[in-house]
Amino acid sequence: MNNDWTDITPDVNSSAEFFEIVNDFGDPLELIREAISNAIDWEATYIKIKFDVKKIDGYDRLVVYLEDNGVGMHRDVLSKAFWGLGHSEARKFKGDGKKNMIGEKGHGTKIYLRSEKVLVKTKSDDGIFESVCERPYAALSDSRLHTPKIRRIPEFLGEQKTGTQITIIGYNDNEQSIFTQERVTDYINWFTKAGSIEKIFEINENEGFEVHLQCLDIVDTNEYKIIKFGHYFPDERDDIDQLIDEKEYEAAEYYVKRFIYKGVRLKVNPKVTFDLIVSVEGDRIKRHYNKMIQNRTRKETGKYKVSDRYGLWVCKDYIPIIRVNDWISGFGTGSNSLTMVHGFLNCQKLSLTANRGAISNTDSKILDELKERVQEIFDEIDINLKKDGIYQLRSWQKERKTVKQEAADFKGRIKSIKKRKKCEKNGRVFLEPRNEAETFGLFISIYSIYPEKFIFEPLDYNTSRGIDLIGRNKTTNQISESEFWYVELKFILGKDFNHAFKHLRWILCWDFAKNISDSDEFIGVEEIDVRYLKKENCDDNDLPIYFLDKRRSGGNRIEIIRLKEFLKLNLEMDFE
Repeated sequence: MNNDWTDITPDVNSSAEFFEIVNDFGDPLELIREAISNAIDWEATYIKIKFDVKKIDGYDRLVVYLEDNGVGMHRDVLSKAFWGLGHSEARKFKGDGKKNMIGEKGHGTKIYLRSEKVLVKTKSDDGIFESVCERPYAALSDSRLHTPKIRRIPEFLGEQKTGTQITIIGYNDNEQSIFTQERVTDYINWFTKAGSIEKIFEINENEGFEVHLQCLDIVDTNEYKIIKFGHYFPDERDDIDQLIDEKEYEAAEYYVKRFIYKGVRLKVNPKVTFDLIVSVEGDRIKRHYNKMIQNRTRKETGKYKVSDRYGLWVCKDYIPIIRVNDWISGFGTGSNSLTMVHGFLNCQKLSLTANRGAISNTDSKILDELKERVQEIFDEIDINLKKDGIYQLRSWQKERKTVKQEAADFKGRIKSIKKRKKCEKNGRVFLEPRNEAETFGLFISIYSIYPEKFIFEPLDYNTSRGIDLIGRNKTTNQISESEFWYVELKFILGKDFNHAFKHLRWILCWDFAKNISDSDEFIGVEEIDVRYLKKENCDDNDLPIYFLDKRRSGGNRIEIIRLKEFLKLNLEMDFE
């Protein structure tokens, strides 16, 4: 047997790895996240971010300018960490005064390579350097490594001691639509270190950091919007007695209550701790401070629904990574209850994917225990909200809203009654009906006083399905072997008839449609059963009687009671 071993040196397809990392970043705005993280890691107090469009070689090119006043990059850092892969400077400083550095994989700046040109100038205690890389994305797409160049330069930034400027030309295939001031500001406030949630946990080491932002929709090239450090949370408003007095039936929309848990230690994995902030907020208060929430009645480009953004986010370095609403069950009073939650959980033991887009690299035992503990906390919060919080407030405001609506409805109905046509008969006031239900109500009122005026007795009223009423024939006329017949109710009788004629004996309506005249045809659900309107005069008192009749003999005649005319001629009831 041959025991002579030969070592194998694993080979890396560098260009393929670079190309995969560059394309791992799904959202073009992630360039901003990486730029801000790098600036903070290298002790900057501000970063300027500017988007512009320049005519280069006869074509419009999207140009991104980044500038910070950090400590700058040494030549070795620029050559290896900035342009290379996996050379994270943060790893070198862990436990050496730089414990809170964000970058740890050496992948972040690779998103800059999704461009036509990258130019870097940096000033540090190691000197002043300029580096440039032409057509990096084209090279990687062609399975070739990008080829940056570096040189020392004599001057940069004037009297400023240190700092870095980066110019990125032709970024993301020159797509421009998302780089507007409102949209980029929202991204910074939610998904970058500049919008970190750490201040709520009294971590203030980055409090003075600022972002100076200018996007494509800003006309004045000297105008920068200054974005202060930290994610915004509204002030608490959880006094439900005060809210109900001030806002009445909109009180819950302005409710805000915070639940803060700092340094919670897991039981099974005691080295793992997390911080959690849950701000329970009403809809109106969210729309007041967050102008990116779209209008309820229309879709607005670049904006989002409350349900698309709110809930519980998991963070590392106090920067949101992924929303985990599926970790929570049984919270609130309905499926949309998590839209009340403006929540973030930060755990430094999470292991992120290369593009910081997922937490799936984390030990599954840690994730399972985090989920269990989060569910327990949300159960506690839910009890609190039910006992003396937003759920109680909603119950109160529902009561007040009902009382107020009923009072307004009462006032409106009284006003309507005064305007409606009416008829007084034997000391009672009858109102002219406005719909089918009121037609039936008027008929029953009249029938209870003058039953002898009608040839049928109403027995069963049901509007849930089919024809409305069953009536019993009161005359001695042998109209059928059956004693019972259908009575169809109509407010205004028109030619459109949605029932069969077979079991129908009477139609009771308030009046005819204006286009109805003698001999007009009516077609039921059975197209072969066609009836026509016929008017006859009664021999006794010369009152008109209306029928739906067949052209040929056979089949039941359907009598129509035109209630408005019937009451006027039979009971001298005029509605005025």
